[in-house]
Amino acid sequence: MSDAPEQGKIDQESGPSEGDDSETKPKRTRRNAAINRPYPRRTLEEALRIPQALKEYNGGNAWPPEQVAKALGVGRGSSNFFYLTASSRDFGLTSGTRDSPQITLTTLGRQAVYPSSHEDERESLYKAFFSVEIFHRVVDHFNGSKLPEERFLTNTLQTSFGLPVEIHGEFLDLFEKNCRFVGIGSDFEIGERGSGQTLQATLEASASTAPSAAAPPIGGTENPPTCFVIMPFSERDESHAVGFFDEVFEALFKPAVTNAGFEITTARRQGSDIIHSTIVTELLDADLVLADLTEHNPNVLFELGMRMAEDKPVVLVRAKGTGPIFDVDNMLRVEEYNPNLWTSTVAKDIPKIEAHVIAAWENRDTAQTFLKILRQAAK
Repeated sequence: MSDAPEQGKIDQESGPSEGDDSETKPKRTRRNAAINRPYPRRTLEEALRIPQALKEYNGGNAWPPEQVAKALGVGRGSSNFFYLTASSRDFGLTSGTRDSPQITLTTLGRQAVYPSSHEDERESLYKAFFSVEIFHRVVDHFNGSKLPEERFLTNTLQTSFGLPVEIHGEFLDLFEKNCRFVGIGSDFEIGERGSGQTLQATLEASASTAPSAAAPPIGGTENPPTCFVIMPFSERDESHAVGFFDEVFEALFKPAVTNAGFEITTARRQGSDIIHSTIVTELLDADLVLADLTEHNPNVLFELGMRMAEDKPVVLVRAKGTGPIFDVDNMLRVEEYNPNLWTSTVAKDIPKIEAHVIAAWENRDTAQTFLKILRQAAK
């Protein structure tokens, strides 16, 4: 690939060392900075957003990173955009990253976003997955995606694959998500490493193990309930770098809400020209609303008030350090997340917010809503 010497280099840092948000985060320890991560930091499904953006917004042509970031609705200097572009590169889909002059589709990336058939698309996903050497080696070693118990697996990951124990959880989470997305089952013969003939045979042999549809969402229905997210569009507090809320949505809210079984929507993802009546309709009609109270944004609080007036279920979250809102904090539970948004903190916060979302949904008919509490107090 043409982006040498950067091209093909798996990220070896615990986070990007430059960008708009670098000044707001404490310096990492020498130990954490030295951890070698020989795998993309975002899933293949997430990394595909980069070549898809090139296809949908620029006709598949090379594009400067700032234009790609704008098309995706993320901050160009955010660590999330850094990891998305680096992961797309490491899966072999594009050349260039956030810090390159341009990002360009590779032959494999073009096959992935301009497939001639379903089989062509599936083949491109397998090639992208197996282009990451450690994913290839782990599948080869265990003959598929089914891994042994943790007490046996930890030693193997350290001795056979050279992965420090500190990143085992992160690696396994990414590995399992990629296997589900690509369709690699628990019994998966690779044979001779990655030859074109073996790959084609693998595609045919694994067709029966690949999932035909996503797992049933919460409630067991084919059409998942919707969760509308209301949060600030821009940062007003100096403690939050430009692109902070973009990263909160992509790295934290999106996986947590999706894992909980909801289809996530927000006005932030629909472009700046969305009309207010559409926002209000989605706000009031959504099955669930997640409101980020960080910075006490007036628009968010106004929209939250409208939702509460309809006496419909809400999920309240905020970044740690956000001051309390008297009425809300005394009557409703507010889940906090770490504003550092490091990989380690996000990994802890995603399941907490996911559980918070699920609890709000399951208790929607019995929970004491804000309006019910006020009406009881008035009696």
